[in-house]
Amino acid sequence: MYDSLNIDLLYVFVTVAETKSINQSSRILLLSQPAISKKLKQLEEHFDKTLLLRSSRGVSLTPIGELFYLKTKKLLEDFNSLALIESPTSKERFSELNIGALDSIASLLYSSFFIEALSTAKRVSLTNKVSELINDFNHGDLDLIFIDEFFESKLTLNFEKYFLQAEPYYVVYSKNNTLLTKLDAQKITPDILRSCELILYPDYCPIHICIKQIFQKFKLKLPQIHEAEFAESTTALVANSDLVTILPRSLAYARSANPNLNIAIKELAIPELRKTAIFSNGKIPLEFIINKL
Repeated sequence: MYDSLNIDLLYVFVTVAETKSINQSSRILLLSQPAISKKLKQLEEHFDKTLLLRSSRGVSLTPIGELFYLKTKKLLEDFNSLALIESPTSKERFSELNIGALDSIASLLYSSFFIEALSTAKRVSLTNKVSELINDFNHGDLDLIFIDEFFESKLTLNFEKYFLQAEPYYVVYSKNNTLLTKLDAQKITPDILRSCELILYPDYCPIHICIKQIFQKFKLKLPQIHEAEFAESTTALVANSDLVTILPRSLAYARSANPNLNIAIKELAIPELRKTAIFSNGKIPLEFIINKL
C-alpha cells in the first residue's frame, strides 16, 4: 500500500521554493505563515529529508531540495494535465494554433506540451531568438508565444497573458575554475563576476540583456563577453576553460546533472528573476492552453 500524501503540500513547497519567501507565499496561497511552515515540516517529515533552509534573508533550497523541486514541478504539471479531458473539439482547436517558444522554456519546463504540439498544432516554432517570436506574434503569424515577461512591452497587438514561473539566475563554471571554486559564499555577486570572462547567447537573448542591465545598475564595468549561438557549444567551452556562463535555474541544474560535464553552479546574487509567461492573441481561450500544460 502506498503512503498517502496530500498534494497540497507539494503546491506549497513549489511556491515557497520559487518565491524564496514564506511571507510572499502566504499572500499567493492565501494561507497563514504558520500554516505554510507546518505543511513544509509535514512534507520534510514524510520524505525524511531536509528540503529547505530558513534564515533572516528568506528561504533557500538544500542541494537535495533543488532536485526535489525539479521533480515536484514536473509531477504537478502532469497532475494538472489530468484535469483536461480531450475531445474532438479541443483537438481541432489545437490544430488551428501557430505556437512559438524559446527553446529553454519548451525543452525544460513544458516538454510534454510541446511534444504534443509538434504533432498536433498547425505550426510550432522553437528558437533562441526572442525577436523572431515577437515579430511573428506582432504580425499575426503566431497565435501563442512562450517568452520572458521582460519583453511584454515589445508586443504591439492586444494580448492575453498567463504568468508561468519565476526562477533565479545561476553562474555555471568549470570545477577547475580556481577563482570561483575557492569561494566560500553560497552566491556569486556581480562584483566577483566582473573578474570573469563570460560566454553568453548573442545580445538578443534575455539573459544577455539582463546581465548588461545588472552591471549598469551596479555601475560596474562589464566583463569581457563572448557570444555563442548554441547551448552545447557554450556548455562544452565552460566545462573545459575558465569561461563562465549565466543560465536560469532550471537550465543550470539540467546542465550540472550531466555526470560527463565538469561543471559547477552557484546562484547569482541579484534580486532580478527570470520570469516567463504565455502571450496569446485570443484565437482560442487561454484557459484551454493552461489546462494542457
